[in-house]
Amino acid sequence: MKSGILKWTSAALGALLMMQGTGTLLPQPGGESTAVLTASAAEDDYAWTTLLKNADSWFGSAEAIRIADECIQYQVSGEGGWQKGMTTSHTGDWAHSTVDNDATTSQIRFLMRTYAQTKQQKYLDCAMRGVDCLFKMQYSNGGYMQVLNTPGTYHAHITLNDGAYVHIMQIMDEMSRKTGDFTAVSDAYAQKAAQSLEKAIQCLLDMQIVSGGTKTAWCQQHNENDLKPAGARAYELSSICTSESAGVITYLYNYAKAHPERTDIVSAVNAAIEWFKKAALYNIKFDWNSDKSDKVVTKADGAGPIWARFYTLDTQVPMFSDRDGGTYYDVAQISQERRTGYAWYGNWGKNVISLALLEEAPVREPEYHGALIGTLTVHDTKNGANWSIVPDFGTGSIIFGDRDYTVTGEGNGVGSGGEQIRTACDSKTYSGDLATLTAAEDLKLNIYLDQRVLQSLSQDQLSASWLRDYVHMRTQVFSSNNVEFTVFTRDVKKGETVTLGSNFTAQNCVNYFAAVYPAAAETTTAATTATTTETTTTTTTAVVTTTSSTTADTETTGAPLVKVKGDVDENGEVNVLDAVLLARIVGDEAGLTVSKQAKLNAMIDDDGSVDSTDLSILMLYLARKIDKLPG
Repeated sequence: MKSGILKWTSAALGALLMMQGTGTLLPQPGGESTAVLTASAAEDDYAWTTLLKNADSWFGSAEAIRIADECIQYQVSGEGGWQKGMTTSHTGDWAHSTVDNDATTSQIRFLMRTYAQTKQQKYLDCAMRGVDCLFKMQYSNGGYMQVLNTPGTYHAHITLNDGAYVHIMQIMDEMSRKTGDFTAVSDAYAQKAAQSLEKAIQCLLDMQIVSGGTKTAWCQQHNENDLKPAGARAYELSSICTSESAGVITYLYNYAKAHPERTDIVSAVNAAIEWFKKAALYNIKFDWNSDKSDKVVTKADGAGPIWARFYTLDTQVPMFSDRDGGTYYDVAQISQERRTGYAWYGNWGKNVISLALLEEAPVREPEYHGALIGTLTVHDTKNGANWSIVPDFGTGSIIFGDRDYTVTGEGNGVGSGGEQIRTACDSKTYSGDLATLTAAEDLKLNIYLDQRVLQSLSQDQLSASWLRDYVHMRTQVFSSNNVEFTVFTRDVKKGETVTLGSNFTAQNCVNYFAAVYPAAAETTTAATTATTTETTTTTTTAVVTTTSSTTADTETTGAPLVKVKGDVDENGEVNVLDAVLLARIVGDEAGLTVSKQAKLNAMIDDDGSVDSTDLSILMLYLARKIDKLPG
């Protein structure tokens, strides 16, 4: 090779390459390479695709070292990436780091291969500055911008153009596994790359265009804020774009084969393949006319399949545009300059429609096990990996597996020795029952519900919901992001299975979380003294002294009744079950029959009647608002 710098000497050659498309080898997960036909702009300054096809040993040559040194020289200061056309002087947006026309991703690979042959640290350091630039170019939603530091322009859009998005994902994929060109990266970079890749894939799934109620493919670029299809140059309008989508589908297809558990990717890929089959065009060709002065569409029996580059978002029919920004439905309607200077038709979907649909494996619901919780089965499989069982729940505990919010020291709804069910905040969007748990011991189960959710529910809705068997303790827990949670509680017997329902709403709230405590933490053991006038009752959380007075009330045996305040169900303990029974008595539940002893124990304020005041006092005691019952 005469020089590492291969200049394209003719603008016409560049235009020809754009019209014809190029066969680009895209490394796939697991090390495979699959030929993917994409529409690509001509490369500026360096023919990176050609250079990167050299044998590994070539990257230790004098010529390769010279190019690697030029990569260091032309790296954009303060950004770490490279301009489009590395040695070309640019102003404005194009003076910044970009992934357009294979920039930045190509230099990173070139430097890593040169480092592998020379072991010169400067090449590895320069490549890692380039990788850091890619991290900077990723939005929090996972998408990658086209040009760094160009807010408010189409260069800030999430770009799939010319395979840039896929090229970045390939780097993150190899780096996360420390394979291919990236065996020398640190574990820290590998971990960060894995996180970047996961976000990028999720962003692709979120951006997939739905038209007519069906998933289709992707646009050349998507808005960086709402992820909707976005336009770029005047003749690149919001649309379903086949050339860029073909590379995305091929990458995701291979990734899904290596990760069959990702049923969300399988579903997205299969839908895109089916759409490409539907969008295919047959019995026509788009080619030069007889004197090579123009390009025209002509009928040709047996020809195809080919695809238009752009399809409308609503009716999914081929569309074309010109420098006036207008939309046309016949390529003959646009100017000759645009008709001959852009790849309006191509065979980009040929490999896509040859792919066999991926088999959708049965979804496995995640299961977790704890000391107090025997089994927790999460039905929300999309977010199930972010659930867990965590011991020693208390102030400072992280609330959700997909957020960094913590429990603060405020409120009074957190005990000690609890085992937390750390849910996923995003599970609030799941409409069905979130999980089921089976108790390994007798437990008290607390549900911590966002107060804003409770405010959106009527009493009838709450009474008919999965929380109907819980007592609303009206205690509070606060989070580090200033959310107030209210507590619902119930007892669960060893071996009992309990369903954890939905969050009711996903609007303006966070998901609930839960904790369990040993039932012994709430039990009450009565220790009666020799005197018949006073009984002292001790709990593990508080000491309460109740006055037991001899009364004229007797059961059928005629023996005098001894009041044990709060023990409404007469089982020798004061706990939430007593509050439940007392509430039923106060509510005058039809058909409810209780003994004289129960009514006597329910007269907590000693006013001779059982009413809402007695219930309020008992609730305050159980919620640890007061240390002991009156008397």
